Amino acid sequence: MIEATPSVPLGARSSVSVRDLTIAYGDLEILKEMNLDVRTGEFLVLLGPSGCGKSTLLNAIAGLNDIRSGQICIGDVDVTYAEPSKRGIGMVFQSYALYPRMTVEQNMSFGLRMTSTPKAEIGARVAEAARILQLEPLLKRRPGELSGGQRQRVAIGRALVKKAGVFLFDEPLSNLDAKLRSELRVELKRLHQDLDSTMIYVTHDQIEAMTLGDRVAVMKDGIIQQLGTPHEIYHRPANRFIASFIGTPGMNFIDGRVEIGPDGACFRSAAMDVPLAGYEPVGPLRQGAAVLGIRPEHLQPMSEDRDGPAMSVTLVEAMGPETIVHGRIGENALALRVPGEFEGGRGDILHLSLATTKINLFDTASGLRL
Repeated sequence: MIEATPSVPLGARSSVSVRDLTIAYGDLEILKEMNLDVRTGEFLVLLGPSGCGKSTLLNAIAGLNDIRSGQICIGDVDVTYAEPSKRGIGMVFQSYALYPRMTVEQNMSFGLRMTSTPKAEIGARVAEAARILQLEPLLKRRPGELSGGQRQRVAIGRALVKKAGVFLFDEPLSNLDAKLRSELRVELKRLHQDLDSTMIYVTHDQIEAMTLGDRVAVMKDGIIQQLGTPHEIYHRPANRFIASFIGTPGMNFIDGRVEIGPDGACFRSAAMDVPLAGYEPVGPLRQGAAVLGIRPEHLQPMSEDRDGPAMSVTLVEAMGPETIVHGRIGENALALRVPGEFEGGRGDILHLSLATTKINLFDTASGLRL
């Protein structure tokens, strides 16, 4: 007797669970015993550099990649070996993949027509998706008559009409210009709030990750380095890789050591000494080599008659509402984020104040947060 292939009911808001998932091509492991739980109704972003395995993970959830070992569940259904059509998902790819000779309405309804969905239901679903995505005036146009942003909305609408419980997005905005990306980010956030569906979104763009995600999974070399809210990832990175990957400009790093004396712990370096009274360590602080990390906005210039480390300005980037000031203290290259009214220039000497409660400390050898 052949066991029936399990399927996820359409329209059911679902969680996603990945257990001990390994994907490899020959001897090359792309994902290594990965575990991940995506909550029902959550917007989870998979973030990382090219080649980190984020799209491979998304495709495995969609049923588009073979796996070596592990388990994938959508809701209460084990879909590890189920066909993509049985998983109750809607997927939006980087490329629009629209049929050029079909209208917007025909593109959005194509999948439903192929599954013999009743005509009245097709019309109702397309009309609802068009309303949500503001495509109603465009239903009779063909893709060649649309802008890039409109075409991507059609691709999203094609997934939306399936009434999926889980939506998967594989870098859907990467082919758009900066203005369109910004506009569609807002639309995707609004779409998630309106639908309250589970969404998993792949990107290498940290701005997309930080603005869209309820939680962000930062990946490197097939391993999730940290899973947390955007606030946690930004302010309390689990390791130096995350600290440098998140933020533009990235976090400033200063080599030194932690010393513990009668007055408490202190970070000491050739550039500056920083008391650690307000620092919240992962575990007990111990003396030894360490790296101090500080975000550009947590270093600020102050008047020269104040005591503080002196930075020589090497470059100023005026960006309108804010200015990025680059400089050096000894061998340490630093970047500051200051108000747009900053009027300094190359060669200036700035004395800096440092928000000691905003610092991060990392182990010099492992890179892990102390």
